[in-house]
Amino acid sequence: MGTFVALLAGIGAVCAWCVAVLVRRGRRGATENADGLLIEQAARLRAQQSRSAGRDFRSHPHGGPGSGSGQRPY
Repeated sequence: MGTFVALLAGIGAVCAWCVAVLVRRGRRGATENADGLLIEQAARLRAQQSRSAGRDFRSHPHGGPGSGSGQRPY
């Protein structure tokens, strides 16, 4: 019985540590140094370009006019 209680106490301690780490991470604000800000800005730009490229492909899945082999689907 003592082993079971020790196991539960160990699991509880690990859970409490994980909660503490996650809460501490959640309290952080925006990045404060210039390198971090540049990294975040580049990531936002890449995400925006990726989203717009996806929209373009969905609206024109076979490319724009004049692209391809020259055959027109009728």
